Amino acid sequence: LAERLGNAGFRWLVEECRKPGALGRPALDDPRTTDRLARLETELTGLRALCRALGAVLGLIVRGLVGWLERTLDGSPGPLRIAAQLPVGVAAGVLTVVGLIGGIILVAAWQHEVAALTVADDRVELAAGGHRRWMARDEIGEAFLGRGGELTFLDRRGRLLAAAGTDGVPKAGIARALTDSCYPWRGDADPYEAEYTRFVQGRGDVDPDVEALLRERAVARAEKRAPTARDLRLRLGEAGVVVRDNGDEQEFRPARHNG
Repeated sequence: LAERLGNAGFRWLVEECRKPGALGRPALDDPRTTDRLARLETELTGLRALCRALGAVLGLIVRGLVGWLERTLDGSPGPLRIAAQLPVGVAAGVLTVVGLIGGIILVAAWQHEVAALTVADDRVELAAGGHRRWMARDEIGEAFLGRGGELTFLDRRGRLLAAAGTDGVPKAGIARALTDSCYPWRGDADPYEAEYTRFVQGRGDVDPDVEALLRERAVARAEKRAPTARDLRLRLGEAGVVVRDNGDEQEFRPARHNG
């Protein structure tokens, strides 16, 4: 059932790409779209196969694993104990299905977080983490790949417009899409790398209002409230401060007019 649902979802995506877009032609006419669909199909198939294989292996070794946990830790997770009581063939089948479902969940989580970029003559759309940002051409001052491959757009005053991770997205394809449409692409490194400062609460090197937003954002990140952290990052950008993450810490710099 999960396999059929996944295939149906992929077919729906292909059908959507066959429909005329904003410029009157279907996305499938663009070789970049067909290349990305082919890579996506390969990635989905590979991840599902890997999780099925891991589930089958776990089903074969679950009894020995439970015994080892009982001897070593004086206990084992309830689901593993239940699986250990099943015949080996049944356990392998059950955990194969569990592995398949886990693979689908992992793929869904990855697709939710990774950037989806739409480049048109009059605007750029960037979607990631359930958030979509529309940027008109005359809004965009520059674009580049920042630390960790984060796709970053700044306005003409150097303030943050949007940013999203690009794990699994070909970097050359991003550059080609933006440069072919004559957007100001600055390359695969942050041109302002040397200007960032690590935020330390109470150091007094930022305005009180900015420090309050940075503190609030640090709490949101610690509590895994990603939408709140993203909104606060944009609010800081509106205040003339560009913020990025470096592990558990925040780094900031003043926005600089880029013409």
